[in-house]
Amino acid sequence: MLGLVSMSKKSLRRLPAWLLATGDMVVLNLALIMAFYLRFAGSQPSSNYEALVSTLPWVSLTALMLFAGLGLYEQQLGGLVPVMRALLPAVLITGLATAAIAFWIRGFAFPRSVLLFGVLGQFCGLLVWRGICWHAARVIHGQRQLLVIGSEETACPFLEKLLDLPRGLFRIQGVVAPWDMATLKEQLPEVDGVIVSPGATPENKATVVALCLEAGREVYLVPELYEVMLTGARVEQLDDLPVLQVEDISLSYVQAAVKRALDVIVTFMILVVTLPIVIIAALSVRLSSPGPVFYVQERVGYRGRVFNLPKLRTMVDNAEKDTGPVLAKADDGRVTWAGKFLRSTRIDELPQLFSVLKGDMSLVGPRPERPVFVDEFQRAHPAYRYRHVVKPGLTGVAQVYGRYTTSWEDKLRYDLYYIRNYSLILDLRVLLRTVPVALSPSAARGRTKGQDKTEAVHALFNTMRQETTAGNKGKVVEGSIR
Repeated sequence: MLGLVSMSKKSLRRLPAWLLATGDMVVLNLALIMAFYLRFAGSQPSSNYEALVSTLPWVSLTALMLFAGLGLYEQQLGGLVPVMRALLPAVLITGLATAAIAFWIRGFAFPRSVLLFGVLGQFCGLLVWRGICWHAARVIHGQRQLLVIGSEETACPFLEKLLDLPRGLFRIQGVVAPWDMATLKEQLPEVDGVIVSPGATPENKATVVALCLEAGREVYLVPELYEVMLTGARVEQLDDLPVLQVEDISLSYVQAAVKRALDVIVTFMILVVTLPIVIIAALSVRLSSPGPVFYVQERVGYRGRVFNLPKLRTMVDNAEKDTGPVLAKADDGRVTWAGKFLRSTRIDELPQLFSVLKGDMSLVGPRPERPVFVDEFQRAHPAYRYRHVVKPGLTGVAQVYGRYTTSWEDKLRYDLYYIRNYSLILDLRVLLRTVPVALSPSAARGRTKGQDKTEAVHALFNTMRQETTAGNKGKVVEGSIR
């Protein structure tokens, strides 16, 4: 979606989406056919057989759209686990859709046992198929030899993210400081691509792009915030001068009305399903520690207005009495035993659905922040105020593609991308992809100190920098630092 932007088509070494989709549909249909075969011992009655044949095309079409919405046809560099996590809701929702379609088309000619065994067979078959695809994609992608450009301050956080990727995808060959760009041309033949860390000057970016295009190498750039705002800009002509026209990023009246209608309809549906869960969660909060069940915080919303955001309390009562407003950390001692589970499953966020109905929030949008942090972030970067041209969301692009510990600058890039490229389809995709994210406890963890990991990355940077400057190939690094 957003983040590393490649300047070379050679980097798109992946399995074609049509191949993945074809395999998915074959597995889904075969699983249902086998379930029918086992249910009727190989001799289906004609009515049941006709129900199967008439249902399969509609199930395939529904599954295809659902899988695409969950991002299962995009390049996956984060490992096989995110794919498996997305497959679970994909198969379950497909099973529910199959039951609805079968009932609508052929009444009760589609036995419930077939649906049950079909879903189990589909999930197991897709796990095997996607596992094969993942390993094949790694072979096709190959191991990319990369050169990192940046100072210690800007490159180390970026280097840490690269080393967190699965082993074998990338090898870091060396580090070039921005003031040593003269050595870049000599080192390009040794690598497949160059990564420019955030904060690089426009001159450095232009130099890197020019040299890499000349050498046929890949370039990965982290976009500056103003560059994110240029996405979707139209090329206009002023006399004989081509210019980029950057339009207002706020939503039109029609877009806002459609978004509000989606919020109300979907929120009511979610509340019907989750209300028993909220009641049980509230009881667990009451049993875990003394104090109120709900915790209300002031957050900054649409056009900078402050509103009260309700959550199920996950920390001890008056947790910030001695510290003041601070961000939560991993293994935070203030979090109760019930709070750990509620945070990991996102159940503590469910009361915010009432804020969506009230109109203070939307289902999808930038996550609302507390006033004290908003003031801090706006002083650091004035573009932060653009997050408030839309209503804050229960979930957002930053929550789907980032992590809880993703820096506020990177989250801001995602938020601005969402606002600039808003569409109803994008909202639906984010809502779908929130489901597998909610199944990942690691994505809800607080900020971690990571002292050992950070020190290891800085030591690695300095070693590679020295060796690269000395004219060596640099210290080749593969794998991850955990």
